[in-house]
Amino acid sequence: MELTQVRSEEPLLQNVQRTRTSCIHWLSIGSFILLLGATIILALLHFQIIPSPKKDEFHVPEVLQIKNYLESVPQTQAMKGKRAAAHLIGVKENGQIKWQGDSSNAFKDGSIRLVENSLEIQQDGLYFVYTQVLYTGKDCHAKKEFTHKVIKKSESDGDEPMAILQSSKSVCEAKSASSWTQPIYQGGIFKLDEGDKISTEASNVEFLDTYNGQIYFGILAV
Repeated sequence: MELTQVRSEEPLLQNVQRTRTSCIHWLSIGSFILLLGATIILALLHFQIIPSPKKDEFHVPEVLQIKNYLESVPQTQAMKGKRAAAHLIGVKENGQIKWQGDSSNAFKDGSIRLVENSLEIQQDGLYFVYTQVLYTGKDCHAKKEFTHKVIKKSESDGDEPMAILQSSKSVCEAKSASSWTQPIYQGGIFKLDEGDKISTEASNVEFLDTYNGQIYFGILAV
């Protein structure tokens, strides 16, 4: 009788042991994955592949970083020389973005002219053009869509403005009392001719956040 009872309990004990082994196995795998993920993130932060979040830190303008890098690369004698560059900071004025080259953290080389709120090219060549705007609001009562463009006006095109960069983003898909922010960044390399003028257009200017140079517009000869 006792022998029969022992034999009937053996499958139950084996199932409990298998379940325990399986749980330990999956816990081990989960711990390994978490450890691997943390190691990868720390490595990316260490080698600055992803930036560490820091508050109130002075940031060198992107165009200046690229310019310094390009000028550090070995070049032929024909390629040497000062590169045309500008980094403008935007403020809100009369319902549009007003670009400034003499404000804090902005600059403009003499070879790039700021004419009627546009950057005028003085020499044919390839240029890296970039811009960022930042929209913000205190709450979401209705869906909003924002569009930001970079416009080229060229005499060779019969003075017909043409969008060379354009992006649209939306916010407030659902009603909420929470604040929100929506950046739009764009950049690309273009062949520009002497006399070409590069400007920007942004919708819903009233929602733009111009604090601390977060709206900018720049160009760099490459």
